[in-house]
Amino acid sequence: MDALSKHQRHTSSTAGSRAGSTSGSTGSGAPNVGLNLLKSPSGLSPSSAAASGQSSSTHRDQQVEKLLKEVKHLRQKVDVLDKENIALKKSIYDLSARYAASISQGGLTYRPGPFVIENDNDANSKAMIGSKAQEVISMAVQEAGGTVDGYQSGYSHDGKPFEMRYELKGHTAAVYTVEFSPSGSLLASGSFDKTVRIWDTASAQKEMMCLKGHTLNISDVAWTSDSNMLVSGGYDETCKTWDVETGKLTGSYETEGFVQCVGWDFMNSNVFYAGTSRKVLATVDTRTPNNTMIIRNDAMVNTLYASRDGVHVITGDAQGMLKVWDIRSQTCISTTANGTGKMPITHITIGRRRTDASRRAVDDYDEPRYMAVNSFDNILRIYDRGMDPPKSDTRLVHMLKGFKNKNWPVKSSFYCGSGYNASILSRPTAATIGDKDTDLLASGGDYVEFPEMKEEKSVLLATGSADPYAYLYNVGEDSAELMQRLEGHTDRVYTVNFHPTEPILASGSADFTVKIWGPSLARGKKKTIV
Repeated sequence: MDALSKHQRHTSSTAGSRAGSTSGSTGSGAPNVGLNLLKSPSGLSPSSAAASGQSSSTHRDQQVEKLLKEVKHLRQKVDVLDKENIALKKSIYDLSARYAASISQGGLTYRPGPFVIENDNDANSKAMIGSKAQEVISMAVQEAGGTVDGYQSGYSHDGKPFEMRYELKGHTAAVYTVEFSPSGSLLASGSFDKTVRIWDTASAQKEMMCLKGHTLNISDVAWTSDSNMLVSGGYDETCKTWDVETGKLTGSYETEGFVQCVGWDFMNSNVFYAGTSRKVLATVDTRTPNNTMIIRNDAMVNTLYASRDGVHVITGDAQGMLKVWDIRSQTCISTTANGTGKMPITHITIGRRRTDASRRAVDDYDEPRYMAVNSFDNILRIYDRGMDPPKSDTRLVHMLKGFKNKNWPVKSSFYCGSGYNASILSRPTAATIGDKDTDLLASGGDYVEFPEMKEEKSVLLATGSADPYAYLYNVGEDSAELMQRLEGHTDRVYTVNFHPTEPILASGSADFTVKIWGPSLARGKKKTIV
């Protein structure tokens, strides 16, 4: 027993000594023995190991997410580079085609209309083949949807006919309509920001005033013939008239439905017309604003043109019909289907003459011959209106393609002045102006003025597009060609409008800007008219 007791006392003492030693080293006594016994073989407690594992998993997830973002970013870069590569190839192809055309010696004639111009977007048609000029010409013609026998270039020797001259900024939303004043010194622009802005385009190239009064988007603007008054139409179901000299609102006229289009009577500056979404063609006399005359159509009136005789108004509607109205009798005297698909018409434009600005005599106000019609089928149709429009029959002569108009309302504009108004029917070869300095336009000495040609033998036609470009065509009696795609906007181009007397074009876009385009600089160079 004594030996057993002695052995128990020795074991207890030894355990106490170990416990004291451990307690002294940890400062926690016996409970620490339990913790030491629960330690994992790696030296970490289970809770610490779990936390460490969770931290490692989170870090791994973050790394994976970071890598995925980098991969996505790299893919976006690859897509951008692919697009740039395609654009570069197309640019090289276009330049080669123009160069080949410029060195071609043949005086090729056009096939009779209707002549269809259509750009093929097939990448295979854009590939470069061969080095011979004729091969490149053949490809260019195939891309345009024509034949070699019907091809002749509209480009000048020294590059693109038109280039961007300057940009007008100020609108805070899409620019939906632009219109030069008949005097040519001012430009009006209407926007989805509910304002109309007046720009000085003759000298200062800046905003002159901002007209505020509409509560919704501006859809259209129009000038009186003396350039002193402006009418604007908006989706707030009103038309408003403005004194441009003072910037004051002179009248506000309620309408039935959204105002789609407006235009002043050519002979009477107290009367304007408006087409609305509720199938109304309204005639408003600002002297008796409560006596508005209403003509009921069977479809939304999207666009209108007031004839120079002060009697007839042409409308284009949502059912694809062109109608001529006699304002005196308030009746439709003729109807023409714009194509077979009954696609909505978005705009009518008719060429202007130089007499529009000077108003020399009533006898000079004969109607221009050509009428261009935009519609939702991606086709810009050109009609020959005959010898006595709008009474004479219209005849379809051209159908222009290449731009985008489907489901987007875009507008077009003719230029019928002197510059770039050469015949494309009777030219056997390119006519070249000599090295001598030519007279320059009044807009700062930058534009080249060409010899006066027979009016409307060949005219310029510009159109907006649902892509970020405006398109420029050269149009004759029996032929037409795509001259140039104007590049500079970054969003849809809703509207274009030519200066009344000079080859200067304004374009308005969903990128909030107005851009001014003019003939490429050619001072000191030979300029080719083809």
